[in-house]
Parts: sequence; structure tokens; C-alpha cells
Amino acid sequence: MKPDEAIELAERSFGLSFSNKQVVLLKQYVDLLTDWSSRVRLISRNDRNFIWERHILDCISLVPHLPEGGPLLDLGSGAGLPGIVVKIMRSDLEVYLLEPTRMKNLFLQETITALGLQNTFAIRSRAEALVGDSAFSGKFLIGTARAVARLPQLWDWAEPLLAHQGVLIAMKGPGSLSEFTNGVPHHIYATETSLTLPFTRRRRSFVFLKR
Repeated sequence: MKPDEAIELAERSFGLSFSNKQVVLLKQYVDLLTDWSSRVRLISRNDRNFIWERHILDCISLVPHLPEGGPLLDLGSGAGLPGIVVKIMRSDLEVYLLEPTRMKNLFLQETITALGLQNTFAIRSRAEALVGDSAFSGKFLIGTARAVARLPQLWDWAEPLLAHQGVLIAMKGPGSLSEFTNGVPHHIYATETSLTLPFTRRRRSFVFLKR
């Protein structure tokens, strides 16, 4: 899919309007992803010719569901999906990209610099290692995660890092609340909303977890 076609599809499907700067940054980001993926496993080999369809449009679909305010923590950010895409679309947010793998973290750092993203930070660590750190505990109003872990584990990682009114938004397949095998615990407020992604026609669910 050509970039301009993907942008037009995203505007039509998600009710968004892209600035020229956002379009340029998304194209630069995809170029970086393509270049680095020849050396580092950022995305699967089968997806490298379908980055816009399978990754960028998917991550853009999250944007209308984001609350106002931040900061935002992207758990297991990997190649910056969705964290980098969110930052491009929501420049007002302070974004932290949490990724323990050295080469992926280097990619995130280079991307932040190359795209000139302000108030965006790549942290080489695991979520559980940040618990108890006064710089991060209870800091984040938004947590995001895409293809990281099952919901009970995600919540255990995210909950100590979320502010009192914070929300974790997990990008999942439909029916993912069943990952709580004994039902959603009473102390967690959980909702799920789904959509059909344009072009691929895949189903995407957003699971919102709060205290």
C-alpha cells in the first residue's frame, strides 16, 4: 500500500485529519523501520512489505480511543508500535517507550532523534524493574501495550506505574477479557471495544483496564 493511500484510508476510517508534518513523520518512521528490519528483528519478515497495512493503520486506530492528558507509557514498545505512532499523532503527550531489548531500544533512540520527537523517552528496562522507582511509580495516566502479554500479566506490570485515575489500553483480539480465566477481578474495572481494521479486515479490540 502506498503511504498516501494509507493516510487517506486512515482519515476516512478513523475520523482523523492528518497535518503535513504528521504525514512526513509517519513516512520517515516507516523508512527507518524498513531499513533497520534488514538488520534487527523489529517486525516479522512476512510483514516487511505490508508495514502500512498491518502496523501503521493498526496503531493509528488506537488514537481516537486515547484519553486527554498524559504522560503515556508504552509497555514492551518493541519497534515503537504503537508508542511512536501515538506520539506522531498526539504531539501533546509525553511518551515513554519501555523496551528491554538492547537493539530495539537503540532503534527507538535513533528514531526519536531522527524524527525530532520532543518529550519522548526510550527506557531500556522491564516494567517490574520500575516498580518502587519514585520517578515512575504512579506516574502514568495512560498505559499502552500491543502484542505483549496476557491481560493478567499486563495489569500486574502496569498497575503500580499508573496514576490513581490511570488507564491501561491493551490492543488485543476480540474476546480477550477471557484471558482472566476466573473472570475479571473485582478490583479492576474492565471494558472492551472492537472494530474491523481497514484493508486487512482483521478484528481489533481495545481492552481498557482501570482500578
